[in-house]
Amino acid sequence: MLNSPLTIALVPLDERPVNTRYPEMLAAIGGAALLLPPPEIRGLGRRPAPVEAVGLWLREAAQTASAAIVSCEFLGCGNLIASRISQSSAAEVLSRLNLLPEINTQCPVHAFSLITRVPNSDDCVEEPAYWAEWGTRFYRYAQLTHQAERGEPADGEELMHLEGVLPADLKADWLTRRLRNHTVSLGLLDLAARGQVTSLRLTSDDTSPHGFPSRERDWLQSWQRLIGPVLTTRVMMHPGADEVGSALLAKVLLENAGKVPQVWPLYSMPGDQALVAPYEDRPVRETVEGQIAACGCILASSAETADVLLGVATPSPRRTDYRPEFLEGDRRERTDAYRKFLADLAQWQGHGIPVALADVAYPNGSDPLLSELLLSEECPLSPGQLCAYGAWNTAGNTLGVVIAQAACTLLIDDTPERAHAQNVFLTHRFLEDWGYQMQVRREARAEAVRLWGRPEPARGEEAELAMLCAFIEERLSVLLAELQVVGVGIGLTLTPGSVRLPWERTFEVDFVVG
Repeated sequence: MLNSPLTIALVPLDERPVNTRYPEMLAAIGGAALLLPPPEIRGLGRRPAPVEAVGLWLREAAQTASAAIVSCEFLGCGNLIASRISQSSAAEVLSRLNLLPEINTQCPVHAFSLITRVPNSDDCVEEPAYWAEWGTRFYRYAQLTHQAERGEPADGEELMHLEGVLPADLKADWLTRRLRNHTVSLGLLDLAARGQVTSLRLTSDDTSPHGFPSRERDWLQSWQRLIGPVLTTRVMMHPGADEVGSALLAKVLLENAGKVPQVWPLYSMPGDQALVAPYEDRPVRETVEGQIAACGCILASSAETADVLLGVATPSPRRTDYRPEFLEGDRRERTDAYRKFLADLAQWQGHGIPVALADVAYPNGSDPLLSELLLSEECPLSPGQLCAYGAWNTAGNTLGVVIAQAACTLLIDDTPERAHAQNVFLTHRFLEDWGYQMQVRREARAEAVRLWGRPEPARGEEAELAMLCAFIEERLSVLLAELQVVGVGIGLTLTPGSVRLPWERTFEVDFVVG
């Protein structure tokens, strides 16, 4: 139980629901009030938030907040995408972040910032316009350069070819922006070393073992090692991005309650905790342990001593997004292990230990085979009694939010509002990760092709967007009814008209259950 009502100010990574709605729903479980910048100053996609207005809002919010959780991309550049494409200089960004020490004198500031990604795609939706033509080649250039610098085997001929074909002006533009962002990371380390922020997270967004993000992470970690406890006690570095606000929220709530929960991970495929999940740079076991710490918990010494048992569906060795042709192979190779995994979790659930389930077998949605077994009426594990569930985006994203939810449930008292908030969020996670990401997103894209000959609604076409959202709402309502058969979402409905596509694309969805 919270010792006193808690108000937390959050400057989110951007305006998407994963960075705003998730923390709001978690705060409701934990019994706290969450302050967010008003919608008119949150920006939208490639349009950055007005940073001056955000700074003024944060100053005012800090006067009543017990703590502030601050995305440095949002405060410094206007949002995550702006940190990748804006032309602000390092001096300009750091001048905006100079507000953090001032706020830290009023309430603890927990700052977070991302080591900029290098996506392996020719797609410029979230990147500079030239990424549509050169993205995969810039990605490969970064990988080979890092390997060569480390003295590891690299294709020298391919590297020389890329150095010759990549346009010099675009390369300079891209690398100058990376230099800017790295300089900002160093400035944030300086604030942390001087105690001018209470804590700092430097996380790696969509990374891999080789490339410029891992290279810059190593540089930053070298300062952490050299300076020692002053930094190691205040700074954490691990893979992640969109889950960080939720993880920090859980940590603040736990600290306020004086709790340090112990979490024991149970892996679905013995030995596969050594696998590196897609978009990450370390074995999933290290991601699990990093996210446990990020949420203010510790690793238990055994399942018997744990406050939460964390079931982890380990990454597929394929290291890619799910494709339908994988199902039969997975059915042969993973069914027995999954059945044992679910039975083991059910045993602990039967002993009264809270059980959470993080499905990181594939990124961007749940594993269809595991979901089929979990949501079967014969499954010994009760999905509706899980303390947390997730299967979205990267392994770090999924694990961070799952552990954050599990931690928040440990703070639930006997007030019906908080139990209701837990029911709502658990249902939302199943309906989004299993319902939308695994099934409805594919169906919605097929429906768009049927209607308009392309898998996405046209930008700015409100009629197309409305038609697709209505289709999604109808399908999600059907799937919510299916979930209720196995005990998930009892008493809840999908709010009519609440489905929306925040960035006018099918990759992310927003909706309300209640």
